[in-house]
Amino acid sequence: MQAMSGFDFDFGLNANPHQFIHQHTTSSKNTWDKFHSHPGMEFIYVLQGEGSAIVDQNIYPFKPGSLMYFQPFQLHRVKAYIPEKTFYIRSKLLLEPSIIDCYLQKFTDLHRFFQHLWHSNLSCQVIQSTNSYQFETLFTLYGSRQKQLELTEDFALFFLLFITTVKDQWNVQNQMERKTQLRHIHYAEYVMRWIDANYHEEFTLESLVKELHLSRYHISHLFRKATGSSITEYLTYRRLREASLLLRTTSLPLQEISNKIGFNNVSYFCQLFKKNVGVTPSQYRIKQ
Repeated sequence: MQAMSGFDFDFGLNANPHQFIHQHTTSSKNTWDKFHSHPGMEFIYVLQGEGSAIVDQNIYPFKPGSLMYFQPFQLHRVKAYIPEKTFYIRSKLLLEPSIIDCYLQKFTDLHRFFQHLWHSNLSCQVIQSTNSYQFETLFTLYGSRQKQLELTEDFALFFLLFITTVKDQWNVQNQMERKTQLRHIHYAEYVMRWIDANYHEEFTLESLVKELHLSRYHISHLFRKATGSSITEYLTYRRLREASLLLRTTSLPLQEISNKIGFNNVSYFCQLFKKNVGVTPSQYRIKQ
């Protein structure tokens, strides 16, 4: 659907749980019209170009200086209007909030704001920056440090500066003062959240049925219709994504990793990992 200069986010099992792309550029020779969701928080800062973002049946126009934000698993559509001989240019962040959350806990106000963006019912998800210089200076500074930002601690420092800038420019006074309410989510999003919280345990569809008070068929049908995959496929993805992270960042034995992601049989875990990733867990760890 679109050709891109540079590169886009990688959502595969090998992907880093935090990613930053500076000046992602799409030319007028290509279109940019995406309807999707991500398993993480996504921020898009527009440097050049105009268009619209559709979230929860709300349409938000964007232009240079706009900051778009999408919550984990939140379906959204971003459409850029790119006249001839012009470009749509933006800087983007994607992160799994649970990875960064621990780094913000000592900063009470920032942590509260972060939790608010992560979980709350947001009245607006596209803002116009009141000081674009702050964002652009920060992105330019870290745009040349892509390799450095692959390290979680370095990314956490970058994100701390970024979220401070966002907080300063985000009108949340009324939202923060009233009782926080979780936004309404599609059943498919609820299933994803439930799996994220329970993937390390033995899975039975009956547990999910009991939680949602829907039939087995109805849950499976709604999930496949919304995501294009089965609940079991998403569960496998989530488990193997966690396994990939543990293989990259720890020296835990395979049996312990297998147990941590909900598999009691390490041989089955190894077979499933190789089938989906292309190499065995041990080979994957060596390559990292």
